[in-house]
Amino acid sequence: MDSPTRQQFHMPFDPRLNPHLDRARAHTRQWARKMGMFDAKYVQWPGRWSEEKFEQADFPLFIALTHPDADARELEVVTDWHVALWFVDDLFLPLYRRDHDRTSAGAQVERLMQFLPLDALPRPLIPDNPVERAFADLWTGTAATMSPLWRERFTAGVRRFLDGVLWELEHVDHAVTDLIEYLGARRDFGGLQFTAILMEHGLGELRPELLRDRGVRTAVDAFVDAVSLHNDIVSYDREVEEGTVGNNGVEVARVALGLGRGEATALIDDLLTARVDTLAAAPAAVPVGAVPFTEALQEALAGSYRWHELTGRFGTTAAAGPLGGPSGLGTSAVYAFSAAGRR
Repeated sequence: MDSPTRQQFHMPFDPRLNPHLDRARAHTRQWARKMGMFDAKYVQWPGRWSEEKFEQADFPLFIALTHPDADARELEVVTDWHVALWFVDDLFLPLYRRDHDRTSAGAQVERLMQFLPLDALPRPLIPDNPVERAFADLWTGTAATMSPLWRERFTAGVRRFLDGVLWELEHVDHAVTDLIEYLGARRDFGGLQFTAILMEHGLGELRPELLRDRGVRTAVDAFVDAVSLHNDIVSYDREVEEGTVGNNGVEVARVALGLGRGEATALIDDLLTARVDTLAAAPAAVPVGAVPFTEALQEALAGSYRWHELTGRFGTTAAAGPLGGPSGLGTSAVYAFSAAGRR
């Protein structure tokens, strides 16, 4: 397969960095260790999850770039939730694939959901793995700020994500070969619907009439699609090495349409650009009460792009980008992040 040069992406929004990043890094490292995510059982296979790889990925930087205005405690909570789901996606459920045990994987998902009861009251359940401990640790405090409807949406978002991981495990060896089918599945199962719901934890819950608004739903879909398609492009090499590239949009386009890698990447990038432009138009197309939420989605997309440039998760870090200054992990705090943007 031919290899394209470094991609230059269309990005009309500016990322900003949350000032509480260093605190979130220290907290999340300690929290993940406490949950057992660095226990020997999990760092031995398949070499993709360890404390060293956790540091390289810099998940707190992702949240600090996608939630620039969250207070320190909010940033910690949102980071912890995302780390728990990253652990599931990267390692926890794929362990079942290694053993070809789809039945146990499905049973584990059912048990995980028991740690997210809608009434948020404690249950006589004893967590016995890192994800169960994480859910038990996070849910009661998170749910305390939510209305019943929001809890339903939140838990449904987690369930959709978990079902999506199961779907991906099922399709690693039987990859989707139709691009339209893939794009629909990616939107449903990618976990970013959950990210959008969790964003309300800091911004404030969207009223039911806003959730039903077509413009709001279009904005969320555009955000989900854009982050997913961008990730497909930049993670292609990593997924080839891991043997999971069958669930990547670039690969689906390449195989389905008989394209070279460069042509397939260009096609996915065209789709990505269209979704970014849809999100750019969103604030003018939604009720006034949803404008801050759609603008937050714009900043979160810009932050996601920037994190992909800076993180060591994909094997390289970018040269200095639109924010200026040095590049690489550990240097993000000295960027000239502008507080302009949406405020």
